[in-house]
Amino acid sequence: MMQKFSLNLFFFFVLVATIFFDDPHLYYYKRIIYVIFMALASWQLYLFYFKRPVEETDLPMPAWYKPWIWSVALFTAYNLVVDLRNPQFSLVTELNHPLAALAVVPLLAFRIGYQTSDEKKFVKFLLGTGLLFCFFFVVPIQGRNIYSQGLACCYVIIPLSIFAIVYRKYRIFVLLLIVLAFVFSQQSQSRTIILRIMLFFGLLVSLSFVKKWRPLKLLVIATTAWFIFQFLTNLETWLELFKSFIHVKNFDDEDTRTFLYTELFGDMNARDLVFGRGFQGNYFSPYFLYQQMTNHDFDGDFYYRFSIEVGFLQCLLKGGFIFFALYITPLVSAIYKGLFSRHNSRIAFLISIYILTEFLILFIENIPSYHFQFFLIFFLAGYSCRLATVHQPFVYEDLHHNTLLQPGAVY
Repeated sequence: MMQKFSLNLFFFFVLVATIFFDDPHLYYYKRIIYVIFMALASWQLYLFYFKRPVEETDLPMPAWYKPWIWSVALFTAYNLVVDLRNPQFSLVTELNHPLAALAVVPLLAFRIGYQTSDEKKFVKFLLGTGLLFCFFFVVPIQGRNIYSQGLACCYVIIPLSIFAIVYRKYRIFVLLLIVLAFVFSQQSQSRTIILRIMLFFGLLVSLSFVKKWRPLKLLVIATTAWFIFQFLTNLETWLELFKSFIHVKNFDDEDTRTFLYTELFGDMNARDLVFGRGFQGNYFSPYFLYQQMTNHDFDGDFYYRFSIEVGFLQCLLKGGFIFFALYITPLVSAIYKGLFSRHNSRIAFLISIYILTEFLILFIENIPSYHFQFFLIFFLAGYSCRLATVHQPFVYEDLHHNTLLQPGAVY
């Protein structure tokens, strides 16, 4: 048994577990592999949190971290008690389903990122995952969703793009991955792949122009949030424009998001909105009931739904606004440290834009889950906070900067 924590092994185990997760009634060998590698990833977490010796490069955790992690632990314990009182409680679901209690586990990656001092091995792992994305693009593993493996691997494209901006030798490979991602998005009808890439690079260009002016950065973020709101409330119109722009005719425009907000808020009372319904809670969907009873369409979800396609709504369903606040705390911290605090780390600035992108998409997709994507997000949130803390400007730089400009990144 491995006795020393390895960052790349940890991410490898999570990635393999994500790739092999499949419907429990199909391909049992996939579920066995998923459980094995999930256990291996858990062992790596144990080694990091309980067996890893203090190193010279370790930093004190942020002031908010200790009360936050204890709040997460208390919330998880409370939700487990709520689940035990659920008439449909299933221990297998609780411990094995990536959308149940396991959805909290990726939050633990924040501390790993914050105490990571060397990114080179991690970048090599991202490169390997990028190659794996190319492989699954050509040779997918057959299952309920033949694109699930490629979807798991494609989440490294933006993080790898961040490091490719700094390490130029990776740029050609990243450009290839971006092109493949656009093609893959069309084939798999996963429209958020393109939306995520476009949103990230749009924010990158916009915020780079105004990186030294806090009011303008806030204006860019507010404008982006407004466009996302308009996208949600006028989804069909925007998708038609989007399809004409990228010249795709078979892009999925039926899986909308706006009605999900109406359904969930209509089914939850005030207490549910604050505390949620537990990791195994569900909600009633009139839409899926209509599909089954009127159209006799039983291929979709049951009308009492275990999950909902929007990350923000999923947080409310499982843990209310309390869970949502706990979930976004590391993300908001990374966004603030990278975009609005005084530092001279270009990578921290770029990662904060990536975290901002994923945060905004939380209102469209990004369902909290035990998934490679979310381990990446929270790890990079921690790493960004570390870089912004370590790379503080010199005193004379700070004085010069503050006499002329608003607080912001310096490099």
